[in-house]
Amino acid sequence: GSGTARQIVGECRLSMLMFAHLASAAFIASRSALLPTPATHPSAAATAGTRACVATAPRRGGEAVMAGMPLPAGSLVALATPMTSTGEVDIATLRELLRWHKAEGTDGVVILGTTGEASTLTSAEKEEVMAATREEVGGEMAILVGTGTISTEATIAATKQAKLFGADAALVVTPYYVKPSQAGLVAHFTRIADAVELPIVLYNVPGRTGVDMSVETTVSLSRHPRICGLKDATGDNTRAAPMRAVCGDDFRLYSGEDAAAREYVLQGGDGVISVTANVAPAAVAAVMASGRAGDAAAALAADGPLMALHRDLFCEANPIPVKWALHKMGRMGEGIRSPLSPLGAAFQPRVAGALQQAGCIASEEGASAAAGSVGWPSRDLLLQGHLFDQGLINQALDIIEKQNGAAHLSWAASPAARARGVLTLSRRSPARRRL
Repeated sequence: GSGTARQIVGECRLSMLMFAHLASAAFIASRSALLPTPATHPSAAATAGTRACVATAPRRGGEAVMAGMPLPAGSLVALATPMTSTGEVDIATLRELLRWHKAEGTDGVVILGTTGEASTLTSAEKEEVMAATREEVGGEMAILVGTGTISTEATIAATKQAKLFGADAALVVTPYYVKPSQAGLVAHFTRIADAVELPIVLYNVPGRTGVDMSVETTVSLSRHPRICGLKDATGDNTRAAPMRAVCGDDFRLYSGEDAAAREYVLQGGDGVISVTANVAPAAVAAVMASGRAGDAAAALAADGPLMALHRDLFCEANPIPVKWALHKMGRMGEGIRSPLSPLGAAFQPRVAGALQQAGCIASEEGASAAAGSVGWPSRDLLLQGHLFDQGLINQALDIIEKQNGAAHLSWAASPAARARGVLTLSRRSPARRRL
């Protein structure tokens, strides 16, 4: 549990360096040109070059302006849905949470996403959540509503409903379980954007959906006038700068990985859609502000106390830990919907320790240091091989699997080694497992 180990959150970044060596803005642009493009659709061709989220007002200082609130940079909270101990949606507590986020400086709110347990809510409950959110922060904070489903038609219907309830944009995840092709993803998102006059933020989270929307596909979709941003939960920060160069400044790039968000913004991203912001909204907003200003030292200083939260809020499936944390803070009841269940007793001291490190709760009197969040057992790893050696990649993945995710691998190579195409893999750190 050294300071270094606490600051490094477990991510297998095998794809990051591969992409860094492969990708440049020119490469991405040339590859994306080979994919079907929304600009060839009749409705898109008529508006090519004019993004719908900037069409209703002049661009202001680089902000992407939508028909409603601007699609903001900075910290957007992936809001947990408060529930009572009997599992009923608690609208009064939801209103209190929204007012707290507004006061703490959160830049936008994402409701009815994975963290919001949208898949377990009824249509009536979703309408209540959307209505209450609009009443509390509409016109003051941007409201994004998660509308993605496995079905294109169902997603269109959900997105139309979000528009009726005053959403400023829709967050649309790639279809899960069915694993569409890249051409299928282009067709899916294009049909949604054509069907609903609401800005769309793409959501790529291959760890949950089983499909990774490629950079080329993202670039192709970014040409659609209503597709205005991306939530990137791949953990691959090397995608940010090339996509920024190709997609332009009016296409919002959000990290969907709290542990990687600071570096993502320093690499050219606009902000984060954050789980950690549920419990530490002001702190996450400060990290994003420093990152956007290009102040790496200040961003690291602000992010340091949050590192354990970034890891331990995923010790069980999201949103189990964050809902327990909010209950521990007195911000909501203990309710959670089946098939999810409350946080296991073995994990509770770890999450409580992370909350204490971040200053979200006071240290409990008499609590031992061992009860804090100090990381999983770690081991030294040293792998060496060529950059595109499939055997090396498989070896690294096998190690992670055998350690049950308790290994953090980061690429490190000297300039001379890079010139020879040789890569050294070395890290000693705890980790978390994101599936």
